[in-house]
Amino acid sequence: MNSKGLQTRGIYVLIATIFFSLFGFVSLLYAETADLVIKNGKVITVDEDFSIHQAIAVKGNKIVAVGSNEQIDKYIGRKTKVLDLKGKTLLPGINDAHAHLSSWGLTRPPLSLDLGFPAVKSIADIATAIEKKASQIKPGEWIQGRGWDEGYLEECKMAPGVRRPTRWDIDKASPLNPVFTTEYSGHASLVNSKALELAGITKDTPDPVGGIIVRDPKTGEPTGLLMEKARALVLKVIPPWTAVQQKQGIVTGMKEMNSLGITSVTDPGIMPEYVGIYTDVYNDGKFTVRMNVLLYFPIIKGVTQGVDDWEAAFKYVQTRGGFGNEWLRIAGVKIHGGIPPLKTAWMYEPYVGGGVGSLVIRGETDDEKVKQFKDMILLAHKNRYQVGIHCCGDKEIDLAMETFAKAMKEDPWDARHYIIHSDFATPKACKLAGDYNLGMNVQSSIKWTISDFMETIVGKTRGDYMWPLRTMLDAGIRVTNSSDAAVTYPNWLFGVAGAVLRESKATGKVSGPEQRITVAEAIRTYTINGAYQDHQEDIKGSIEAGKLADFCIIDRNILSIDPHHIRNTKVLMTIVDGKIVYDASKGLFE
Repeated sequence: MNSKGLQTRGIYVLIATIFFSLFGFVSLLYAETADLVIKNGKVITVDEDFSIHQAIAVKGNKIVAVGSNEQIDKYIGRKTKVLDLKGKTLLPGINDAHAHLSSWGLTRPPLSLDLGFPAVKSIADIATAIEKKASQIKPGEWIQGRGWDEGYLEECKMAPGVRRPTRWDIDKASPLNPVFTTEYSGHASLVNSKALELAGITKDTPDPVGGIIVRDPKTGEPTGLLMEKARALVLKVIPPWTAVQQKQGIVTGMKEMNSLGITSVTDPGIMPEYVGIYTDVYNDGKFTVRMNVLLYFPIIKGVTQGVDDWEAAFKYVQTRGGFGNEWLRIAGVKIHGGIPPLKTAWMYEPYVGGGVGSLVIRGETDDEKVKQFKDMILLAHKNRYQVGIHCCGDKEIDLAMETFAKAMKEDPWDARHYIIHSDFATPKACKLAGDYNLGMNVQSSIKWTISDFMETIVGKTRGDYMWPLRTMLDAGIRVTNSSDAAVTYPNWLFGVAGAVLRESKATGKVSGPEQRITVAEAIRTYTINGAYQDHQEDIKGSIEAGKLADFCIIDRNILSIDPHHIRNTKVLMTIVDGKIVYDASKGLFE
C-alpha cells in the first residue's frame, strides 16, 4: 500500500475513533441521566440499616441511586423531571399483605353500598341507605352493601349482646328488592325477608354445616342474620357479578388503594377463574397496584374445604407458586378458618360464655378435621405452593406451625408458609416460626377497632395479648401487616398507629402495652416484610438502587411526631413503576 493509501486509512481510523468515543461519551451521559429525580426530602429507605437520605434518582421504572442532594444532582439532565419535596417524607410504596382487593372493589360505590363507620352509625342509617338505593333501581334487583359493625351501631351499643340488626329493621326500606349486606368481617350477613324468600330459608331450614341461621328465641323465625357458611344459602341465589363489573371493581379498588399510598397487595383466597379477570385488567393496561395472589380452590363436597378438593384442583392447575411477573403473581394457596368475634376460631380455653370453636375443615370430629388440615398443608407443600392459613385461635395456630415445621424439616425449600391473622399466636408458635423461616400476618388496624369488644369475647388477659407483635418480632419473625379489606378500610397509617400505641379506637384504653412495637418496626411490617412474604424482597419493599420505583409521599415525618398524630398524616402522592398514579399535592412540589 502506498503512502497515500496509508494516509487515507489513517484518516478513516481517526474519524472512527472520534465517532465511537463521542458515541460512548453520549451513551455514558445518557446512562447517568435520570428520568426522575426526587430531592430535598426525608427519604426513609427501609433498607437493612433503615437509613435516611435526601434524594433519589429514577430511570425508567427502576431506582438508580439514593443519597444526598449533591450526590443525586449529577443525575439531572436536560429532560429530567425534578420533584422538590420541600422537606416532606418519602417511603417505599406500601404493601398491604392481606387485602381482598378483588372483592373489596365490588363493595365500593357505585357497585355496593358503603355501610361502614362513619358512613353508617346506626341500624336506622342502614335502612336509609337501602331505601335510597331501592328508589334508584328496578324492583327485583339485588341491593348489596358491606361494612356494618354492631360495635358502632347506636341501637346495639345501647344493649350490647342483646340488640342486633334484623330483617324487620330493613324490610320496609326495600319490600320489592332483595337485600344482602355483609358485616365488616365478612363472616356474617344481614338480609331482608325478600332475600330469605328467594333462598327458601324458613324456620324449618336446618343450620348448614359450619354455619348458623340466627333465629328469634320466641318464634324460631330467622332474624335475617346469617353466620359463616349459612351466608352461602343466600349467596347462591344472587346473580354473580358480571365480568365487566368485576373488572370495574378491580380498577376502582386499585385507584382507591393508590390514594392511600398502597402500591402492592396480596389478595388472599381468590378462585382460580379470578386470575383470568385480573389478567384481563392487566392486559388492558389498567394495573396501578402490584398483585400477589393466593388461590382458594373450589369446594367439591359440602361447604367446607377438604384435601380431596385440593387433590382434584392440583390435577388441573399446573402452575407452581411464583408463577407470573412483578405485576401479577400466583404465590400459593389459602386455607380458611373461623374468627374470635363469632367464637368460631379454635382455642385451648373456652370463650366467655362457653365454646372453644373448631377447625373450619371438612370432618365430623376434631380428629377428622385435624387430619384433613395436616394433609392439605403437606399436599400443597409437596406441590411447591406457599400456604397461607387463616388461623386466629391459639390451638389452630400451634397445629399449623407444627405441621409447617414438619413439612420444612422433611422436604426443605424456600416456602415461607405463613399464618394469616395470627391473633393469639403462642410463644411456642412464634419460636417455630423463627426457627423455620415461617411468617405471621397481622391486622393492627383491627386491633385498634375491636380491642374493647374482644374483652367480652375472650376476657381481659387474652384480649390484651391479642396480636402479640413484640413477642413475634423478638422471635425473629418477619411480621407483615395488613387491612384485611373489606374488614377494615385499608389505611395503613391506622395500622402503624395501632401497632405502636395499642389503644382502643372507641375509648383510647391501652390493650397489652408490653406488645407495642416502634414506628420503624411498624413501617417494616407494611413495606419490606410484605415484599419478603411474597418472595419479592429483591425487587421492592425498600428504596435501594436496582429496585422498582414504587413510592409513597406523605406530609410529615412519622418517625418523629407524636404517634397519636400518625393517623392524621396525609398521603400527598403515590408513584408506581416510576409513574405518578395519585397526586393530592395541589402543586406543592412544582
